[in-house]
Amino acid sequence: MIIRKLDIENFRGIKSLSLNLDETTVIFGTNNTGKSTIMAAIQSVLSRAFGRKGGIFSEYDFHLDGQTQPTDAPPIKITVTFSETAEGEWPDEKVQQLGTVVGVTPEGLQVVTLRVTGAFDDATNSFVTSSEFLNPAGNAYPPNPSALRKLQQIIPAFYLAALRDAAREFRAGAPFWGPFVKALKIDPAVRAQIEQDIAALNQQVLDAHTGFEAVKTRLANSGKMVPLGGGAEPVSIEALPNRVFDILAKTQVMLSGTSGAALPLSQHGEGTQSLAVICLFDAFLDAQLIGEFGEGAVPILTLEEPEAHLHPAAVRAVGQMLSNFVGQKLISTHSGDLLASVSLKSLRRLRRVGDEVRVYSIGQAALTDKELLRLEHHVTRHRGGLLFAKVWIIVEGETDELAIQEAARIMGFDLFGLGVCCFETNIGYAPFIKLADQLGIHWIATADGDGDGTRYVNTARGFLNGRVEADHIRQVPAWDIENYLCHSGFGNLYLQSMSAQKLENNPLPDAQDAVSYWKQVIKNQSYSDGKPAQMLSVFEEIEKLGNAGVPQYLREIVELAVAKSREGD
Repeated sequence: MIIRKLDIENFRGIKSLSLNLDETTVIFGTNNTGKSTIMAAIQSVLSRAFGRKGGIFSEYDFHLDGQTQPTDAPPIKITVTFSETAEGEWPDEKVQQLGTVVGVTPEGLQVVTLRVTGAFDDATNSFVTSSEFLNPAGNAYPPNPSALRKLQQIIPAFYLAALRDAAREFRAGAPFWGPFVKALKIDPAVRAQIEQDIAALNQQVLDAHTGFEAVKTRLANSGKMVPLGGGAEPVSIEALPNRVFDILAKTQVMLSGTSGAALPLSQHGEGTQSLAVICLFDAFLDAQLIGEFGEGAVPILTLEEPEAHLHPAAVRAVGQMLSNFVGQKLISTHSGDLLASVSLKSLRRLRRVGDEVRVYSIGQAALTDKELLRLEHHVTRHRGGLLFAKVWIIVEGETDELAIQEAARIMGFDLFGLGVCCFETNIGYAPFIKLADQLGIHWIATADGDGDGTRYVNTARGFLNGRVEADHIRQVPAWDIENYLCHSGFGNLYLQSMSAQKLENNPLPDAQDAVSYWKQVIKNQSYSDGKPAQMLSVFEEIEKLGNAGVPQYLREIVELAVAKSREGD
C-alpha cells in the first residue's frame, strides 16, 4: 500500500497543492517552492507521534495568506490517498485490519483516504488536530480511532533530513540504530558470563592504573555528609561498563581513514557521515523493519537531498541504491546527477508563481516509449542539469550553442545563473518540446535558414497550441549561423581563414550575389582548429565592439530567454 495522491491546503508556504505519487517520486525546483513542506506533511500525518496527546501543528505551520495572526488563518488540511493500481492488489489481511475505512472506487479499486485537519479552537484557546477517513465520494466515515493506529503500523513513515549527523543518527535512542543495539535477544546465561568476564577485565585495568584510588577515597569521605547507601564498597570505578546493555548503548561504528587507522564515524567527513546514515536506513529496512512494525509493513521514506556532501559519482550510486529500497520513496533534490539516475516519469517539478505552487510531471501518454528512452539517455549524458532550467534554447549544432552563449556573455547575462539552458539535440526537436511542456519549462526552438531548419521550424509550430510563435521559434535569417555572421559584417574573418586548396577547387562567385558568395566562403573554410575555435575568434572581434556589436538575431534570442526566465518564479 503506497500513497497515490497527496493534497495540502494552508500548510506552511503552500496554500493549495495536489501531488500524484509513484513508488519512487523525485521532487525538484528552485528554493522556496515547497519541497520540504511536502516532506513534512507526509511525516506529520503518518508519524506514530500523531494520535498521542496534543496537536501536531504549531502556529508556524499555518499559511497566513495575508492574515496577521495564526489564530485567524484558515485550517490546515492534509489528505493522503492510498489506492490500488490494479484490482485485488492489496492483501486481504491488510484490508481486514483497516476494516470499514476501506472504500471501493467505481473502477473497482480499493482506496483509503485519510484527512488530517489543524485549526485554532476558541473554546480551548489552543491549536487542535483532528483526523477522519473519507469514502471515495469525499464524505467522512463514522469515527474509527483504531484505524489510524493500524494504518501507521502497516505503513510506517520515516524522514531523513538533508543534515544527516552521524553522531545523532547512530546514538542508542535513534530510530534506525537503536533496534540494533538492544540487548533483549541475548541469552541470560550468555549475558551473565559476558558480564562476569567484563568485571574481571575491568579489575585488571584498575589494578594496572592505580591513580583512581585517591578519587575513590575522597568520594568515600563524602558519605560522612551525604548518605551513599549500603554496600561493602560505597564507591567503585568502572573503566569498562560492566553490563551488556551499557556496552551496546555505547557501540560505535569505526571506519578506516585515509591513513588506514580506524576512526569513529563522527570523525569522518560530512559526505561519509551522510552516506553512512542512508546505508543505516537500508540495513534497518532489511533487518529490523518486521520486528519493529510487524509482517507486511510497507514503509514510506521521505528523504531530503540525498546528494548532500557527496561527490557526483557517489550521488548516482546513491540514486540507484534508493531505487532498490523496499517501500515507497519520496525524494527531494537539487542534483542533476540524481535526476539523471531515475526515470523521467518519477519526476515532479515544483514552480512557484506568486502565492501558488504548481506541480509539473510527465503525463501517461505524453511521450512515446521511444521518445522517453532517447530523452532519458540525453538527460543522463547531460547529468540532468537541464531539468532545473526555467528556459530551454534548443539549437541545431554546437556552433549555434556557442554563438548564443558568447552573445549573452558580451551582453552581460549569465544564462546559467538565470536558469537558461542552451543545448543542441541529435534526437529531433519534438521530444524536447513535449518534455518542456510537461515540466512547465519555456522552450525556444532555433533553426538554420536551410531546408532542414525549415522542417525543424514547422515541427515546432505544431506544438504552439495557440501560443505566440515569436515567443518560441526563431530562424536564422541566413543559410546558417556562420553565414549570418558573414552577412553581419564579420565575413572578413572567414575570408582570412579560407583553405587555398578548397578555394582553387571552389572559386568564389561574384560578390554581388551575397548569399552564394558567403555560402562559398564558409564552404572553403579550413577549420584547422575546428568550428568552435573559429567561432570564438569571431566573437573576440564582436567583444571589442561591446554590447552594440552583438548581431540582432542573437541579441533577440538572448533577450527573449532572459525575459522568460524572469517570469513567474
